[in-house]
Amino acid sequence: MDAVPRARIGRAVGLMATSLIAITATAVAFLNPGLFAGRQLASPVPRSSYNVTAVDFVSPTTGWVVANLEVGDRAFVLHTTDRGATWSQQLSVPTGGSTQYLKFFDAAGGVFALVGSRPVLYRTGDAGRTWTPMPVLSKWTTALSWSFIDADHGWILADPGRGVPASLYSTVDGGWTWQDLGSPIAPGDDVFGVQFSFLTTGWLATAGSSPYAYRTGDFGTTWQRVALPAPAGAQPGGRYFIDVQQTSGRGAIASLVYFPTFMGHSGRGGTIRQFPPLAVPFYDGSRPNNYVYSTMIDQVVGAPFAAVQAPLAELFSSVDGGATWVEVTPPALSGTLGYANPATWWWIDAGSQATSFDGGITWTGPARTAAIAPLLGSLKVLDRDHAWFAAAGRPALESTMDGGTHWRLVGLPQALT
Repeated sequence: MDAVPRARIGRAVGLMATSLIAITATAVAFLNPGLFAGRQLASPVPRSSYNVTAVDFVSPTTGWVVANLEVGDRAFVLHTTDRGATWSQQLSVPTGGSTQYLKFFDAAGGVFALVGSRPVLYRTGDAGRTWTPMPVLSKWTTALSWSFIDADHGWILADPGRGVPASLYSTVDGGWTWQDLGSPIAPGDDVFGVQFSFLTTGWLATAGSSPYAYRTGDFGTTWQRVALPAPAGAQPGGRYFIDVQQTSGRGAIASLVYFPTFMGHSGRGGTIRQFPPLAVPFYDGSRPNNYVYSTMIDQVVGAPFAAVQAPLAELFSSVDGGATWVEVTPPALSGTLGYANPATWWWIDAGSQATSFDGGITWTGPARTAAIAPLLGSLKVLDRDHAWFAAAGRPALESTMDGGTHWRLVGLPQALT
C-alpha cells in the first residue's frame, strides 16, 4: 500500500525517481592504505560482481570512481588519466554497508570517507597512489554527512552518540583538527545532511513542520531558515523533508517531500527516520512497513531500486541563492540531473537527453541519444561540452565531448581483488 492515500499524492511520481526496498545499517571499518596502489587492470567486460557508487572527474580525461562489491563488503577507488582507456586500482576499504563520500579538488588532491560509525577520513596528495587514514572525532561518533570544498576546508555532520542532537564540525587544516559549531537547526527539526559549495555558503538536508530550508553564509557558524513554496495538496500539520544542493554559482535546486501527520493503522502519513536515502516507516494497514525514497538530486546510494508510489513531492530552482524559488519539472519520471552553470541544466535518461537554459523551468527535446540508463546522482557536467555519468546496474561509465550529441561507453575492470 502507499504511504499516502492515492487521491492526495498529486504529481509526486514525476519527482521521485525510485524507491529502495531495504534500509541497511551503516558502519565504518579501517583501511589498508596503499593496497593495490598503481596496479593496472585488464580491459572491461559488460558484467561484473560490483557496482559503481560514486563518480568524480576533474577534467575530461582524469577522474575517479568508487566501486562496491556485491558480495564481500568492500569498496575500491579506481583512477583513470586517459578517458577510461586504462584504470588503476588504488584503494580497498571494508565498508560495513556504508555509503561513501569522494571528492577531488584537482588532479592530485582529494578525500574519501565512509558515512557511519567511527568516522575515518582518507586523504591523498598524489592522485590516489597513497592515502593517509585520519580518525575523526571520537570512536562513539556517527558520521551523517561529509562536505569538502578544497584540501583544507571541510565539514562533517555528526551524531556524538550521547543522546544529544547532531552537531556540525568544521576543519581548516584538512581534517587534522575539528571545531564544534553546535547544532545547525532549530529545536523540533531534524538534520540529515550538509553540502557546501563555496567557502562561506552551505545548505542542509532537514525535516520540519513547515516548508523551509537551512542556509549559511558564514562558514556554517550560523544558519537561517529559507522559505520555500508550500506544495499543492499539503495540509496543516505533517512533516516536510527538504534537501537543497548548489548547482553552480548562486544557483540551487531543492527537493521538497511532504508527509501528512502519521495516523497509525490508517496507513496515512509516515515518520522520517533517515537520509540518504529518505527512509519513511509507516503502517500499511496490516503490518509495519518501510519505503525508502531517493529523489532525483540524491547522491548515489548504491542499493537495489524498485518503483513504488511516492508521496507528495516537488522540485524548486533558485538562481539567486534561495531568495526566490520556481517550481521545475524534469522531462520524464526517471533519469538524473547535472548542471553546467546556474541556468544550464542537463537531464539524462536511457536513450534520451534534454537541456534547460533557464534553471530547469523549460526544457528542450528530449532528443534521442545512445546513452544508457544512468546511476542516480552520478552525472558530472564539467563544462558545456564534457560530462560523465555511471551506468545503472553495470560496471561502466558514459562520457561525451560534444555536449551530449554523442556518448561513448567506457568499461571498467572485470574484477576487483
